[in-house]
Amino acid sequence: MASLTVDDYRAQLAALAPPGMAWPTDPESRWQKLLAGLAQEFARVDSRAGQLLIEADPRQALYLFDEWEASYGLPGDCAPADQSQADRVVALIGRIIGQGGMRAADYIALAEGLGYPGTKIIEPREATVEVETATGHTGAVIGDDMNGQDWESTWTAQIPNGVVRESVIDEAIIGDPLRSWGDELVECALRGARPAWLILQVGYLEEA
Repeated sequence: MASLTVDDYRAQLAALAPPGMAWPTDPESRWQKLLAGLAQEFARVDSRAGQLLIEADPRQALYLFDEWEASYGLPGDCAPADQSQADRVVALIGRIIGQGGMRAADYIALAEGLGYPGTKIIEPREATVEVETATGHTGAVIGDDMNGQDWESTWTAQIPNGVVRESVIDEAIIGDPLRSWGDELVECALRGARPAWLILQVGYLEEA
């Protein structure tokens, strides 16, 4: 819905006045100029109210973006010092849609919310065959660890290659870098979401 203009509000204010010569309709009269001044403020408030509706969407918020961040505990320890506005938006959306959990799918969803669709989580592998030694003794059996006991608690997050990121017009603000390398945000967020028993390795998939 479009905001009402100054002329719209001036006409509404004039219509509220009683008829008579004391309330002239000449735009140059003091009465009409007074109404025009009042109408400017009404139109300004109307316009700001329309902008407030936009601020209700964190992806488009500008004036209330800091409040959105504070509501979700951001910027947190994972935020780099030179975090751009686009990175802040990605971090906020990731925090909003992230549900948490202890499944691989939960970490995949978190990475997607931070701008990395296609992330893979590799869980620990166990020995799948029974090995018989030359002396007749059985070696590894089903269920034995292939890489030590810690491997049972180790997951690997493979993130699609997106280390180099360009600044995007209309999303950047003054002071944002034109290009950045690495992604401390997604690595810190994934590690911060893990339970205490989980060892999480983070790597990037090479581009084909």
